[in-house]
Amino acid sequence: MIYLVRQGQTDWNLFKKFNGCTDTELNQTGIEQAKLQAKNLSSVSFDTCFCSPQKRARQTCEIIYKGAIVLDERLAEINCGEFEGTEETADAMKLFWQAISSGDMGTESFKEFTKRNCDFCDMIMEEHKEKNILIVTHAANARIINYYFNGKPKDYDFGKAVAENGGLLTLDNSKI
Repeated sequence: MIYLVRQGQTDWNLFKKFNGCTDTELNQTGIEQAKLQAKNLSSVSFDTCFCSPQKRARQTCEIIYKGAIVLDERLAEINCGEFEGTEETADAMKLFWQAISSGDMGTESFKEFTKRNCDFCDMIMEEHKEKNILIVTHAANARIINYYFNGKPKDYDFGKAVAENGGLLTLDNSKI
């Protein structure tokens, strides 16, 4: 089983700012969210733990899991380029989606972002099938990983989070 945790809240999440590559830290709410997941997952014996190398994800992971953590660049949040640190208004989101469709304005292309997350999922299925895996990552990554294991729903809306900050998804890695 895969236990996928979205990193806890940061001030940039709270104030709805684009936060891709910027290394922000958890705020107090984010720390409490991670502690809650640590409690929720305390009875699970993990075979392996993977985490985004970004500080907010590492902080969340280190609160939840006390063993060896594998930092994997494929789990890093999408590079928001020139949008980093700006407010996620409706107009800005529209421009962002246009930019990532081709990797303009310093952003990572959505195609490349999807590929690296799917490559990570392929590795999980090849090397860690049917094992208990903890993954700590970010909102956009959680969407791709969720769709990889569960399929893309008919009412697909990539703008909608599949897990809130500090939230948990359980995914079946025994079949695809």
